[in-house]
Amino acid sequence: MRSRIIERFKFEAAHAVLINGKPEEIHGHTFRLEVAVEGPLKNGYVMDFLELRRIVNEIIGKLDHRNLNTLFENPTTENVALWIAEEVEKKLPDGVRLRRVALWEGEENGVEFEF
Repeated sequence: MRSRIIERFKFEAAHAVLINGKPEEIHGHTFRLEVAVEGPLKNGYVMDFLELRRIVNEIIGKLDHRNLNTLFENPTTENVALWIAEEVEKKLPDGVRLRRVALWEGEENGVEFEF
């Protein structure tokens, strides 16, 4: 049996997305993140929630209260979410897979990737 666990996070960051090659005005957001991982149940759980939280917090700690333009060529929500996904995937224990990342830019705008 395979099962998923989901954790939610938030961080603050600023960015100026390039639209048609021109940067918009720099502005900030409270980003909300959901990460879902899947794996077989071992001893009653997929992986420790605290371990998943530690992994993701370490990754988003590199983004929190930062200007994302210093980290990404074009810091769209899509590009940031894909980077987070790649970083999470590298740190998961054997047998556990990243299944979903959803990143919300404020309350209204978000992007979701399923793997």
